[in-house]
Amino acid sequence: MNRRRAPTLALILVTLFAPLCRAQSAAEASKETSRAEVEQCIAQHESARQLRLSEQWMSARAAMISCVDERCPLAIAADCRAWLDELAGLMPTLILVVEGEDLATRHSSLRAELDGTSIELHDPPSPIELLPGAHRLRLELPGRRPIERSFFLEQGEKNHIERIQFAPLKAGAPRAMAPSRAQARPIPVSSYWLSAGALAALAASAGFLVSALHEHADARAICAPTCDHSIRTSIQARLVLADITGGAGLLLGGLAVNSYLRRPVVLSEPRPSGATVVANGQGLSLFWRGHF
Repeated sequence: MNRRRAPTLALILVTLFAPLCRAQSAAEASKETSRAEVEQCIAQHESARQLRLSEQWMSARAAMISCVDERCPLAIAADCRAWLDELAGLMPTLILVVEGEDLATRHSSLRAELDGTSIELHDPPSPIELLPGAHRLRLELPGRRPIERSFFLEQGEKNHIERIQFAPLKAGAPRAMAPSRAQARPIPVSSYWLSAGALAALAASAGFLVSALHEHADARAICAPTCDHSIRTSIQARLVLADITGGAGLLLGGLAVNSYLRRPVVLSEPRPSGATVVANGQGLSLFWRGHF
């Protein structure tokens, strides 16, 4: 009788304690998993701290969001939550306001770029979070001239407003564009006259100088050192004339250069260029107009 009860009692004990053993094994496994999660939280906390000190705001925010998880220890989550609040206060925001007539019907065709990246515009405008520093904005609308704007955002600057206004389109048919007038700087007549005078004066100076040198050489060969006073006077007079005409040539040359450099800009109507055929009583005539 006792031998029959022993197996029954052992079976009852196994049935009662088997779930407890399985629960203990699951608890030990979950304890190992939570330890790995805690180590990851600590690593994200340290990474967020380092990135925050080096002002790498976007990477720091990603690390802070990771260590705010409820599976992280309370102290770590509290630090990361406080850093997120601090970062939200440091990051500046931009409000882009686009103004102008008939923009409501053409809002879908409006294209906006911020620092080279396309952005979506909302109506009404909503704050756009940006990094501190310099930024560049470009807006394009079909039929209008693109608008570019540069601005600088300080740390903590909230709701910086940039108002963009396109010029309104005028009603009616578009006006024909007037032909552009060419800009030219013709050489004044005075430059030609002054240049000619300068060349003549310099040529005369060279002639007087050569003549004086030739006479001086002849005098040294014939009568030096007892040459007549008139010969000396003639040589000196030619040297003086060479100096005077040379100085006049330099002066006239400087005036010619000045008149050339300071010539005014003249707007002239564009002239048609190309071949033109004209019919008259004598036949056909071919004319060519152009700039050379």
